Parts: sequence; C-alpha cells; structure tokens
Amino acid sequence: MSKPSEFRGFNVVWRGYNRQQVDRYLEALSEADTPVGPPPFQIVGRGYDRQQVDARIRDLLADKGISG
Repeated sequence: MSKPSEFRGFNVVWRGYNRQQVDRYLEALSEADTPVGPPPFQIVGRGYDRQQVDARIRDLLADKGISG
C-alpha cells in the first residue's frame, strides 16, 4: 500500500482511463467518509494507466477500512 506522500501520479498510456474522470473520482473519494460508488471511467486515448489507477483506488479504500 502506498502512503499519500509516496504517491507520484499515474503514467499516461496509449489507451487508458479518462484522466478528468479519474481526477474527479479520486477527489470525491478523498473528501468522502463513505465510498462514492464504483468508478465509471471511460477508456480513451492518452489516458491514465488502468492498473495503476485500480491499485491506487484499492489502496485508498483500504486506508478507509473498505474492501474493494
């Protein structure tokens, strides 16, 4: 699990998650005490690496005591 100070962002890949959707979801997740629902990310060109995003969300949920 990465700590907030260790997080350095996501790689941008050829086909990945929509960057704006990921950024909005992570912001909402960091501000909420409860989960904000499943992430509805579209796959786009020049998006965030899907595996990195999924791992980060799992880490954040685990930090909140929520299994994902």
